[in-house]
Amino acid sequence: MKLLARLLSCAALCAAATIYAADRIDFSGSYSLTPSKKSGNTSKESLKTLTVVQSENSIGITEVEDGRTNTYQYPLDGREGVYVSPGGVKGTCKGQLKKNYLVLDSLVTTRPQNNGPAVQIHTKQKWELSPDLKTLKIHVDVDSPQSPIILLEPWTEIYTRNQ
Repeated sequence: MKLLARLLSCAALCAAATIYAADRIDFSGSYSLTPSKKSGNTSKESLKTLTVVQSENSIGITEVEDGRTNTYQYPLDGREGVYVSPGGVKGTCKGQLKKNYLVLDSLVTTRPQNNGPAVQIHTKQKWELSPDLKTLKIHVDVDSPQSPIILLEPWTEIYTRNQ
């Protein structure tokens, strides 16, 4: 009887883990920025690609834009990780997987003017994959908690998954 109870408990745990894992979208893959329809001349737009490797505990992103490569590693287990901005400023970051999307947060403190005050810059990205997993939409919002002005208006980038 005890053996049967243990087997049923083990089966229930395995089923729960499988359902939880199946609920989470895997963003792993390679993506290219889709040229905007606003610009008639796509040659002026930057060429940008993302390579994403997702594990249970983290998501790694390699971004290549106009020949410059930046690599980011966001913990997905609630811890804060080390973030280095494209300009080389160190800060913190973390990611959170939701059922249908991924939220990536980074926070850096920089001094735009040599003798000026330190300024925190918070970037929040919300990643969403289309149902067919072929299109990645990234909504980016940048703010500065101490600043009364908006640094940048939010924007959205749309990527196509490479085959």
